[in-house]
Amino acid sequence: MSNGLAARLDRLRSCVDDVAPTLVDGERKTVLFFSFTDGSRRARTLTVTAPTAQEAWDIGSRQAIDSGADARWVRIDWVDAVERRTWAELKAALRTIKRNYFRLGISLDPQFEHAFLETELNANAMLYGGNKTPAAVLNEKNFAIYAARRHGLADLTFADDDPIWLFTTKGAFVGDDLALYPISDAGLDTGRRAIEPLGPPQVAHLIEAGSTYLASQVGEDGRFDYGWHPCFDRPIRAYNALRHASTVYAMLEAWEVTGESDLEQAIERALAFLTGELIETVAIPDMAEEAAFLVDVGDEIKLGGNAVAILALLKHHALTGCGRSLALAERLGSGILHMQDSRTGAFRHVLTHPSLEVKERFRIIYYDGEAAFGLMRLYEATGDERWLNAVEKAFDHFIAQQHWKAHDHWLSYAVNELTRYRPDDRYFRFGLDNFRTYIDFVLERITTFPTLLELMTAAEAMVSRLRSDPERRHLLDGVDLSRFYRALDHRAQYLLNGHFWPELAMFFANPAKIAGSFFIRHHAFRIRIDDVEHYLSGLVAYRKYLLGRAGEDTSEPSTVRGDGKRRWDAADMTRATGGRWHTAPPEGWTASGLCIFAPTFREGDVIALRPAEGWPGGIPPVPAGRLSGTAAAVIGDDAERLPGAPTPAMLVDDVGAAVLDMGRYAREQMRGKVIGVTGSAGKTSTVAMLAHALSTYGTVGQTRHNANLPHGIAWNLASIPWDAPHVVLELAIGRMAQNSRLTRPDIAIFTNVLPAHLEFHRDLATIARRKSAIFQGMRAGNVAILNRDMAEWERVHLAARSRGLQVINFGTSDDCQVRLIDYDSGSGRIVAEAWGEQKTFTLGAAGEHMAHNALAVVATLSALDRDPRPALSRLAGFSALEGRGREFSARINGARVTVLDEAYNANPGSMEAAIALLGSKSDAGRRIAVLGEMAELGPNSIDYHTALAQQIAREPIDRVYALGALYDGFWDLLPGARKAARPCSLEELQAALFADLADGDVVLFKGSHSTGLHQIISQIIDR
Repeated sequence: MSNGLAARLDRLRSCVDDVAPTLVDGERKTVLFFSFTDGSRRARTLTVTAPTAQEAWDIGSRQAIDSGADARWVRIDWVDAVERRTWAELKAALRTIKRNYFRLGISLDPQFEHAFLETELNANAMLYGGNKTPAAVLNEKNFAIYAARRHGLADLTFADDDPIWLFTTKGAFVGDDLALYPISDAGLDTGRRAIEPLGPPQVAHLIEAGSTYLASQVGEDGRFDYGWHPCFDRPIRAYNALRHASTVYAMLEAWEVTGESDLEQAIERALAFLTGELIETVAIPDMAEEAAFLVDVGDEIKLGGNAVAILALLKHHALTGCGRSLALAERLGSGILHMQDSRTGAFRHVLTHPSLEVKERFRIIYYDGEAAFGLMRLYEATGDERWLNAVEKAFDHFIAQQHWKAHDHWLSYAVNELTRYRPDDRYFRFGLDNFRTYIDFVLERITTFPTLLELMTAAEAMVSRLRSDPERRHLLDGVDLSRFYRALDHRAQYLLNGHFWPELAMFFANPAKIAGSFFIRHHAFRIRIDDVEHYLSGLVAYRKYLLGRAGEDTSEPSTVRGDGKRRWDAADMTRATGGRWHTAPPEGWTASGLCIFAPTFREGDVIALRPAEGWPGGIPPVPAGRLSGTAAAVIGDDAERLPGAPTPAMLVDDVGAAVLDMGRYAREQMRGKVIGVTGSAGKTSTVAMLAHALSTYGTVGQTRHNANLPHGIAWNLASIPWDAPHVVLELAIGRMAQNSRLTRPDIAIFTNVLPAHLEFHRDLATIARRKSAIFQGMRAGNVAILNRDMAEWERVHLAARSRGLQVINFGTSDDCQVRLIDYDSGSGRIVAEAWGEQKTFTLGAAGEHMAHNALAVVATLSALDRDPRPALSRLAGFSALEGRGREFSARINGARVTVLDEAYNANPGSMEAAIALLGSKSDAGRRIAVLGEMAELGPNSIDYHTALAQQIAREPIDRVYALGALYDGFWDLLPGARKAARPCSLEELQAALFADLADGDVVLFKGSHSTGLHQIISQIIDR
């Protein structure tokens, strides 16, 4: 074995010391992958499975030694989560995943004899169907080729019912510098080294690496190797003169940072090719001087081509003082003026060379921004007013045509430059509009989209000037600056996922060629000079921003009111919604929350007025009018429907969108921990129990009125004090990804997966997958708290791990970090074990299902690093909620009975828990179950109802009332002695039940809300 491989394995050895075995089909095993290469060819990967990490390491390192391979780059991966699926399930899942964004490994067997890392799958295009197929897809040909080479598999089949095992990994890498780099397992960051938030040195390193790659692509004649398909080291044969010029510009920006001589020489060669082969000078009759044009493939003269050539030449002039570059840039500027309509200011986008006939008046909006930016740079270099005048004419056209809606990075560059010399409010507003409504996209876009960083850095330069200008700072009132700066930093950090780190490049066909470059993942990791160019330009600008930011506070001031609660002020409302005050509020105005449903109104709320059309929420005009006297303000989309003075009123474009924006803005201001709760049953009770426990530590914001869909979540967020140390919110399965992105939980609790709403979600696997979208709004390192005993745990666990979340399991299984040891239903005493430490406490709400909810509370307290003792002691005073286990005494027709109110909703899991709770009432006279139907269970509804007969038979239940036709089979199986009645209506049920009751009876009411059992509960309470 080479000393290189030996030295790197020695550095990696300690990484596996703490690797724990993973449960695979009931058997615990450790799976290690050893990958190594000398950089000249695709890495060789060995897979080793053994009972322990030590055994696996010994076997794998020995095999690597015996291979006799030399190695510059060595990587170790180990399996940490596994889920069994079928090919059919995988194929269906791939249809929902963007191409090349499948981030799990695949094993063809539970022994992992034939397994493939995620990096192997993507680097060999095994799940890629071409650039015309937007989603991931199984490429059987490529899969079979690599499976044969890697594992010697022949005649591989992909039968739908054949099982496969999906898995996540953690890992580490050692490269040329012999430094040890942990491999991130954090969601979309998976597969490359873990890096702390970027600072100027790290950004400079990326700039150096990317520009070194570009320099290596410039031939002796100055022409670039245009690009590569790195999976198979195939060249991109096309060429583009515009991208040649813009790439030279980016290389010059990078050279200003690095000063590398090889880069300088490559720039000079590429610039010579640009000026000598690609630019033509043309005499134009109505111009006093010659014009120059960049001539592209097909004799096309592109407006953007002239512009980026100007940028390259002027940058070269600025860095070297070369006069020839400046003169040629001016002739190219004259060419742009020839392409502008002097009357409207609009540019013609494409001409034909040499006739200069118009080929296309408009091709792509990039060209407009490039042209304006290029001319502004000419004005900066020469002071010639004609360039500035042309840009102002162009912006008259851009504003009229609302070009800001394109959110183009070139327009961002251009307007930043324009406002430096013409600080006109119109131009500033254009620049702000160009990004203000785009921040969510910048934060959430799954692709690296490097031009987004250029958009944001150019915008930041303009924003920074506005912040320091007292006369114009008011223009920022409609901008959520804290969110803007978070998006800017996020997008820069996210570009790390488009860099060919050696630990990723090693799996491709020619690793050394591509290492240090940048790629576009969804185009099969394509590397093209313009792709790298945009990464570089964005990073150069971001480094400049970081250097200027040192010590500067980019957050917005937080105004704290006299009561210590952070409340909405007038500027917050404007920043959040982008609206304008129709009736301005008085000085010092504040609002405490938002109201979108009249019964929830609290004095000091802002009322969202229901629009005449569109979003069906909000408060209708009549009740809104009654409330407006005590409301803090009213927001609406029609000035004529807004109240008159003195009630403050804000006009917005879209009321529904404004509600979401207010929720999003409020979440941005919150400094406490946000906990999201989902599951098929127990969500609301867990939220209430957790909020009750956390109130020990201060104010707790929590879900009101079960509002667990986007607008309801936004309403809750907008109505919670921003300084609350803890916020607990319920998230519904419907639109879960949006719910999660809005909430951005620090901790997610998954109570269970049960048959519920199957009419909409088909099966338990679909429910688990859709509820697992709760993880999509979470950051790597956040915490997922999972019920280890729930159905589809493997699926949910893998989803959490694939997002880079820490996982805490609770339940009764031995491998739970938080485990139920004992529960006494009579006293409510719970004995739990948390990380080996026993905890004993009392829970006021009855039922073993409530005890399981309490385990989630214990796990959450640990995740929050709170002393659990005071919080757990409060649980003795926790009572179950109305319709969800509430227990109370009542007198009915002279009989004193105990009522178990479970009438809010029902599914098979919660029905089983409720029946068990009734059965545990050992001191009861008679135990009577009043059962309504369970709604939305799909085609197997009858079976789910019939199966309850076995549950009833296992419990000491004396009498059963069953309402609804779905209970026919259940009734047939029920022992005759337990049958009370099968009424046909609520009225019949109430009459029969009330006549039957005797002192000491305990009566359970359980059914879906649609059955109306809650109405009988109301009748009992009214009595």
